[in-house]
Amino acid sequence: MEFYERTREDEIEFNRFTEKVDNVYNNLRVYEDEIDLFDIASIKKNFIAKTNDFFREDRKLNIGIIGRVKVGKSTFLNTLLFDGKSILPTAVTPKTAALTRIEYDDENRIEIEYFTKDEWRLILSKSKDDIYTDEYVVAKEIVSMIKERDIAPENYIAKGHETIYFDTYEELMSSLNDYVGENGKYTPIVKNVSIFVDKEELDGISIVDTPGLYDPVLSRVDKTKQFMELCDVVFFLSKSTSFLDKNDIDLMASQLPKKGVKKVVLVCSRFDDGIRDTLWNSKNLKQAIDETRRKLTDYAEQAFINYRNSNVYVNNDIIEQFKHPIFVSSMVEAMAKKDVSEFTSKEKRVYEDLCSKSKPTAKDLKTIGNMDEVRAIFKGVVEEKEKMLEEKAKTFIPVAMDELSDKLNRISNLATKRREQLLEFDKEHLAEQKKNITTHINKMNANLEVVFNELIKKVEEHKQQAISEIRAYNREYLQVSEKEGVTTHYEIKKESSAVWFKPWTWGTSSRVIYSYDEKYQYIDAYDAIENIRNFVEDGKECIEQAFNRSLDMAELKHNLLSIIIDNLDTMGEGENFDVSYYKLLVEKTLQGIKTPVIEFPTTQFEDIITSEFSGEIKSNSMKSNFKKVLSDTIYDVREGICKKLESEVMRFEDVIDELKSNFSVNLLGDIQKELNTIIEQSSDKDNKIKKYGEIIEIIEKIDLKNV
Repeated sequence: MEFYERTREDEIEFNRFTEKVDNVYNNLRVYEDEIDLFDIASIKKNFIAKTNDFFREDRKLNIGIIGRVKVGKSTFLNTLLFDGKSILPTAVTPKTAALTRIEYDDENRIEIEYFTKDEWRLILSKSKDDIYTDEYVVAKEIVSMIKERDIAPENYIAKGHETIYFDTYEELMSSLNDYVGENGKYTPIVKNVSIFVDKEELDGISIVDTPGLYDPVLSRVDKTKQFMELCDVVFFLSKSTSFLDKNDIDLMASQLPKKGVKKVVLVCSRFDDGIRDTLWNSKNLKQAIDETRRKLTDYAEQAFINYRNSNVYVNNDIIEQFKHPIFVSSMVEAMAKKDVSEFTSKEKRVYEDLCSKSKPTAKDLKTIGNMDEVRAIFKGVVEEKEKMLEEKAKTFIPVAMDELSDKLNRISNLATKRREQLLEFDKEHLAEQKKNITTHINKMNANLEVVFNELIKKVEEHKQQAISEIRAYNREYLQVSEKEGVTTHYEIKKESSAVWFKPWTWGTSSRVIYSYDEKYQYIDAYDAIENIRNFVEDGKECIEQAFNRSLDMAELKHNLLSIIIDNLDTMGEGENFDVSYYKLLVEKTLQGIKTPVIEFPTTQFEDIITSEFSGEIKSNSMKSNFKKVLSDTIYDVREGICKKLESEVMRFEDVIDELKSNFSVNLLGDIQKELNTIIEQSSDKDNKIKKYGEIIEIIEKIDLKNV
C-alpha cells in the first residue's frame, strides 16, 4: 500500500492547528476553577496520535467490526474471511471480550497483551466489593474464572506482552481459543490479541473485532476507543430481532463520523431469526423475506431521521448511508452450501422453521445468507483503500476543528446557564429551589415504584414461559437417531483348481477369498454431545428472550420521564430545567438495567457421556444403557438451565430493587451537584458572573474558520 509521507505543508498546517488548541487552552486556563478543560487538552493529544499513526510507513486500512454480544460477529468474520470455517471462537461474553486484530504476515503468530498490574489490581478490588453493577459483576466473574482454571495471573501480568509463533496457519487457529475463546484457559487475563496469518488477501488491511465499546472493563474500553480514533471503515452489526437502539444510532451517526471514520456499513445480522418471526403470518418464504426487509428498512430509516431531527449538526450524507441496511445470515449462508443431511442439529431446526410454508431451495437459502453483498462491499472497500486514505488525509484538521468547536460550544452553554442563574437568583433562593426539587422528587417514589414493580412482574411471567420452553426442548434432545453401518466380512475357501483336459492339474486346489457386507444399526456417542451443546444453546436463548420480552427500554424510559416531568410541572419547577436534561439523567440511571449474558458450561455434562461411551454403540444392551445415561444427563442439564434462569432473575430483580431504592438519589445527584456549584459560587457572585461573561466573550472571539 502507498505510504503517505508527511509533507512540509502538512507539518505547517498541523502545527498551526495544535498551536490553535494551545492558544484556546491557555486563554481559558485561568478559569479552571469555573470550567473543566480536560476535553480541550485531549483534542491536541488525540490529533497528534492520529496523524502520527496515519503517516507510519506500515499504515494499513483499519476496518472495525462492531456490535453487541450475540449479534454473530465471529460467525460473520469466519464466513467473510475464512470461507465459513469456525476459526474465530464464537459465544464471547462481556467478561471474556478482548479486542482482536487480524492482519497478514508471512509468519503465523499471535501477539497477546495481558492486563497490567494496575488494571488487575482494580479488577481484584472490584471483585471484593458488595456492588452489583456491570463492572463489579464482571470483575467477580473474571476472578472466579481464574480460580477455576488454576492459573497464577501474576505470572502473565508480569509479562505484559507475549508473542507465540506457529509453523502453520492451522496450528495457530487451533490454539487461538486458549486466548480469546469463551472457555479459553488464559482468556480472563487477556486484554487484546493480534492475529497474524499467512493469507495474502489480508495484505494492507487490519480487521479488528471491537466488543469493548460495550465492555464493563474500563481498560478494554480505553483500548477500543484508541483504535476507534484510528479507524477508517466500520461494519456495524445489529441483529434482526433487536435491531438498533439509541446508543447504536448515536454511535453510527455522530460519534464515528466525528472520529474521522470514512465509511460505516450497517449490517442486519442473524436475518433468519427475523424471517422466522415473520413467516408465521406470511403466505410463503419469499413474502416473509420481503416483509422482514421492508419492516426493518423502514424502521432504520425512521430511526435515523428522528435522530437527525433532534441533532441539527448531523451530516445528511451520513444518515443516507444507513437507509438501506444489508441483511445477512452467516449460518444460512453456510447451509446453502450443504445437503440437508449434512446440517447440524441447530441448522436442522432453522431449516425446519423455514419449511413451515414450503421447502426452501438452495437459492432461497443463499438469498437469506446474502454474504455475497457483504463480500462485494468489502472488496470495494479494499480496492478503494488508497482513495479512502487519501481523502482521510485531507480531513484531519476539519474533523478536529469540528470537535474543538463542539467542546467550546458546550463550555459556552454551561457558562451562559450558570451566569443566568447567578444573575437571576440569590443564594437563599437557589438553596430553596434545591430543597423544593429534592422534596418533590422524593414524592415521586410511589409512582416510580409502580413502574419498577411492573417490570419485575413481567420478568416473572416470562420466566415461567421460558421454563416451559426449556422443558419442551428437553424432549427433543432425548432422541438420538440410529445410523446404519456396514461391516465387510472376508472368508477363505479351498477350491479345486483341476482342469479336466489337463491331467497334471487333477487333485490340485487353491485358496479363494470371498467377501460380503453385513449391515448393522448403531448410535454415535458424539450425537449425545451435540444434543447437550444444542440444548444448552437453546436454553440460553430462552433465558435471553425472557428478558428481552420483559424489557422494553423505550417504554420504561418514557414512563419514568413522564412521571418526573409531570411532577415538576405540577410544582411549577418544570420550566426552570430543560426536559432533555432529565432525559439524560433517566437514561444514565437506566444504564444499570441490561439483559444478562448467560453462561452455562457443558464440559461436566459432556464428560459424563465420554467417560462411558465413545464411537459407535452397537449392542442393544449398550444402546439401552447409553439412552439411560443420556436421559439422566439431559435431565441434569434441564434442571441446571432452569436454576440458572432462576438465579439470573433473582439477580436481575436485586438490580431493579437497588435502582428503585436509589433512583431518586441517582436522579438528584447531578442536579444537586450543579445546584451546589451555583450555590457555592453565589458567595462570590459578582466575581463569578464577571468570569463567566469573560469565558463567553473569549469563546465568541475565537476564530475557528482559519487554522
